[in-house]
Amino acid sequence: MGVKAKSAVAGASAVLVALGGTTAVAVPADDPSPQEIFEEAAPATVHVIGNSALGSGFVYDADEGLILTNAHVVEGQGALKVVIDDKEPVPVRLLGSDPCEDLAVVKLTSPQDDLKELEFGDSGDVKAADTVTALGYPTSLTDYATQKPVYTSGSVQSPDVPADLSVSYPHLPATIQHSATLNHGNSGGPLLNTDGKVVGINTLGNSEAQGQYYSIAGDHAKPLLDGLVAGDRKNDPGWELVSLEDPALSSAYYFPDLQDQRYVLDMQNQLLDEGVTGLFVMSTATNSAADKAKLEEGDVITSVKDVPVRTVGDLCDVLQSAAPGEKLPLAGIYTYNAATPKYAFGEAWSTDLALPGKGS
Repeated sequence: MGVKAKSAVAGASAVLVALGGTTAVAVPADDPSPQEIFEEAAPATVHVIGNSALGSGFVYDADEGLILTNAHVVEGQGALKVVIDDKEPVPVRLLGSDPCEDLAVVKLTSPQDDLKELEFGDSGDVKAADTVTALGYPTSLTDYATQKPVYTSGSVQSPDVPADLSVSYPHLPATIQHSATLNHGNSGGPLLNTDGKVVGINTLGNSEAQGQYYSIAGDHAKPLLDGLVAGDRKNDPGWELVSLEDPALSSAYYFPDLQDQRYVLDMQNQLLDEGVTGLFVMSTATNSAADKAKLEEGDVITSVKDVPVRTVGDLCDVLQSAAPGEKLPLAGIYTYNAATPKYAFGEAWSTDLALPGKGS
């Protein structure tokens, strides 16, 4: 064939403000302040703890012990736990994850007394300039085991906007753009309206614009929850991928060692200069679909189902149109993982990826 087959080998009380002899309109007495919203919602906002990552989430079904978070928070994480309302960490089980939607549901493995939940509101009712409150556990200098939830408030800039963070992140078709600050660790926490109801799932910020943050619209997320609870993971073959065109590929975020960063940067530039585009495999989960397809760190996936994949968005377009359990042909090249005389840097490979089945 000329191509070798693969071998085994992330209230406000009314306030009057005088300006030039005018008086601001008083906030209605029944409109709760962000602090009051925070105090009501904090007990249902959880700290998600993995073996190498931290994030946020919230309980949306207390009876079933179901918690919603971002897929990138639980991606590649083992032994997941959550901290609820200043109590000791308790284990949770990942039910379903969809990296193409950046949503995941985890379930408490044992019942918790007096568990609180947050109710979804209608994100379609959100309008520009509405006040919103974001809750979560942003990265801090304190011990994560004793960290408490915090809140930020801001206003809606655009109530319904698509978001494309980078070539290594999926296209998000429906988000709320707002100014309530989101920092690392806030991912997966709730965005609340003035009724204290969830209208968004805090997801990302725009590093190129000050005060611009994005939360996945609640109305977009709600129809996906039942499938996640049922264990549908079609779009989650168990890999972590970074686009070859992403400048962050050779950064300390992925490669802490400076020598490794330089090596990966040289490799990245060489491939791009040769016209190679694709998705670099950072890792695969044990016994996952990606692992069973013999993918490993250092592989570059150049096409899926004969469709070139330059970005994670390209990949998600293919995955979302595929059926659960479908076998997809992958093609790619070796890079620094070509460690034996049998394979060479840049040499092509092919393999088949069997997508997880429905409820698997």
